Amino acid sequence: MSTFFFHDANFLFSAAVGIVILFFIIECLGMLLGTSLLGLFDDLPDIDGSTDTVTGLSSITSWLSLDRLPVMIWFILLLTLFGLTGYLLNLTYSSFFSGRYLSALVGVPIAMFIALPLTGRFGGALARLLPKNESSAMDTDSFVGTVAEITIGVARTGSPAEAKFPDRYGQVHYVLVEPFETEDTFTRGEKIILVKKNPQSWLATRYR
Repeated sequence: MSTFFFHDANFLFSAAVGIVILFFIIECLGMLLGTSLLGLFDDLPDIDGSTDTVTGLSSITSWLSLDRLPVMIWFILLLTLFGLTGYLLNLTYSSFFSGRYLSALVGVPIAMFIALPLTGRFGGALARLLPKNESSAMDTDSFVGTVAEITIGVARTGSPAEAKFPDRYGQVHYVLVEPFETEDTFTRGEKIILVKKNPQSWLATRYR
């Protein structure tokens, strides 16, 4: 069985599963220390986008459930499904072709093509099981006036970025925000104040 996992055709799939296992170990260590070490990965590099591409980008993030899960949970889910899909593809191929495996050049794109929509579906289901980002215990109106921090992207009018903030119970929420003032922009690390809830995002003003 180890030959299967370490075969060249399965190297990237095993690497993906290995990363997930590593994150699991890190999180277990964090629990022993009384913290979540995965929170160290919240501040990922900026993902910028022009105003012209916002509608399409919002549709894609919604389809992939990126707007409903914390980024690290979504990433771990994608890696898990990518790795398992790759294994399943090669097991199926091997059963039909006498122990041969798909070339990585073929298997990896196919596995990713399958894993992305699966991540969207499973991510949506997982988001319903997790504490709601907008809060299952609190009315979103209670978040008006809350100070949040931009974590990913550059927020412009019509081009939301991700922000996070803790509620009074300590639960961290991730929301999409746009500037209330049309001429403003918010970059990663900036503090903002949530002003108004829109269907897809929050309007926010700069924290002074």
